[in-house]
Amino acid sequence: MTAVTHAEIIERAELIGQKALTEVAEAERNGCFSDDLRAAVHAAEIHKLLRPKRYGGFGMGARTFSEMVRVVAQYNASAAWLVYFTALHEQWVAFLPPEGRQEIYDSDGFTADIFFPIGKVEYVEGGVKLSGEWLYGSGVGWDEWIGLGAFVEVPGFDQRQPCLVTVNTSEVEITREWAPFGLRGTGSYPVKADGVFVPWRRVLPLAHVKATGEPTGGEFDPEEPIYRAPFMPFFTLGFTAIAVGVTQTVVKSLRQRIHDRERVLYGMKEWESPVAQRNLAEIMVQLDTIEALNERYIRQIEEWTEAGTPVVPDEDSNRMNAWRSSICKTASDIAFRSLELLGGTAANVGDPLEIAARDLFMILIHVGQIYEDNMLAYGRTQYGLSGHPLL
Repeated sequence: MTAVTHAEIIERAELIGQKALTEVAEAERNGCFSDDLRAAVHAAEIHKLLRPKRYGGFGMGARTFSEMVRVVAQYNASAAWLVYFTALHEQWVAFLPPEGRQEIYDSDGFTADIFFPIGKVEYVEGGVKLSGEWLYGSGVGWDEWIGLGAFVEVPGFDQRQPCLVTVNTSEVEITREWAPFGLRGTGSYPVKADGVFVPWRRVLPLAHVKATGEPTGGEFDPEEPIYRAPFMPFFTLGFTAIAVGVTQTVVKSLRQRIHDRERVLYGMKEWESPVAQRNLAEIMVQLDTIEALNERYIRQIEEWTEAGTPVVPDEDSNRMNAWRSSICKTASDIAFRSLELLGGTAANVGDPLEIAARDLFMILIHVGQIYEDNMLAYGRTQYGLSGHPLL
């Protein structure tokens, strides 16, 4: 595998974003970006960004990963969502038993997941048979593999735990129904499995990974970035990158549209109004704030990576969750405030600002970003309690 640089990855992200921008209207109608865009992402080898080098990956770290996602997000959130998860889902593959890692990486296909442990398993020789129905398989229409959540008693572990049970997408039913409020271009379809056999090599015990920061079965290079930082803060890094990237474009557009807008009733340009000037400044400072907090998030992961800190105290991981939720909430607020300031001219379906507002709201209400939940959890840790309200 030829080494690539940070600059080369960002250049590839720019090209992907530019191509995605030409497809936004079609993706909004069809519920997913085209196979042509998928081919472009694959050709750019974005999926190899986090993959360990021993498996032909680039083994890159948090900053390049985050910047790649942010750059695509400046063109469209759904496209950024797809490239984010295309790269990200190879992170957890690296924690599977060695034979499972090798199988999936050798296929060079894309991977999806749905973490909710709602599947049912039947124990059989050599593995399990998986059944169930899951919603919101982000980007699964592009993928060859998908890890589906279920509670499993994995051999070698003391207790039943939530797992990702990984199947080939050819073995499950993908219902191409996806018509949400926002992120319409992500193709996050429902998935159904009916007694699909899954060998133990493709079962990932998530509680073990979270508690130890080590892959199942050993055989890994501890110098790889994905093994040197806490699993979930690294895993969720892209949410803030999308929120910031989309908001940067929103604010740039708002500034220009205020400049160009005529207020006929008042006989003046909108930008000449002191009220408009003040409102723009407030929004720009809010953007500065989320950019700064996103940078702090990246630097924290870089510090953990440099020190080799795959497991951190509950307070630290929940602080990251709170930062992430704050960024996503502020980003959504900025987008809807921008719609309000521009009035009906920006509220037409398909207007870039209207799409951005819907997309940012969907990120805000994603289960991993729910503001109230994450602030509650972080607050609990300030008094020595578990970040999980049921523990």
